[in-house]
Amino acid sequence: MAKRLSKALRGKRRWFGIAIDANHTARKEIEKILTKISLEFEFPKKLRLMDFVHSGSDKKSDESQLELIPKLISSPFGLGIVEVPLESSQKFRELLSQETNISNYGMESLTMSGKIRLVRDRLNLEKPKRKR
Repeated sequence: MAKRLSKALRGKRRWFGIAIDANHTARKEIEKILTKISLEFEFPKKLRLMDFVHSGSDKKSDESQLELIPKLISSPFGLGIVEVPLESSQKFRELLSQETNISNYGMESLTMSGKIRLVRDRLNLEKPKRKR
């Protein structure tokens, strides 16, 4: 069995909580957009969609509780969590805060953290059940 890398040697990352336009209801659509962004802006590692809850889902909590309501995406919106390598996080944040890119990709950055648990807490998302 191969030895596991220590925490210090593993790649650093940031977790982004994003609002997703209601037009995008399938996980595959969001993954295609993230792949397009990775290639277009030459990120060293592919962006990974961890959690995704589309706008009409009952898993999503009430929007009135969400303090981070997006400014540029219309009201029914989905939520997602994206894993971004640390060295690409500034570029990704800038990309999802510009109005033209928000309208092009249908996503807006709401929050960012080094811990996925904190992003889930801020977006009021539950940890998904593990598939075995």
